[in-house]
Amino acid sequence: MFEFLLPLEGIEFNITELAQEVGVSRVTATRIVKKYVDWGVLKSPRTSGNTTYYSINHESPIVKSIEQFNNVLIENILGNETLYEIHDYLEAQKSQEPYALANGCLSK
Repeated sequence: MFEFLLPLEGIEFNITELAQEVGVSRVTATRIVKKYVDWGVLKSPRTSGNTTYYSINHESPIVKSIEQFNNVLIENILGNETLYEIHDYLEAQKSQEPYALANGCLSK
């Protein structure tokens, strides 16, 4: 479940949505989400009626450590050059700069 949540920065979800996406029961999702909230991994920024929405807490030391670990794994698997291409692409997406895929490489 954590690997599913990690890249969802800024995306809010409720228990039902999370349970459906990761293929677990609502009871299991509720139990895990409660632990994640207690640990500071998830935060609950808002409620709507009886529904609580959650999002990943990227300020959490646990989340930061796991993101760092994932980045090291990705770097070792893909190599530095590909990692930098991915980083540049993601930064461009944030700023809405157009990038194109040419000859298997990301370029402006």
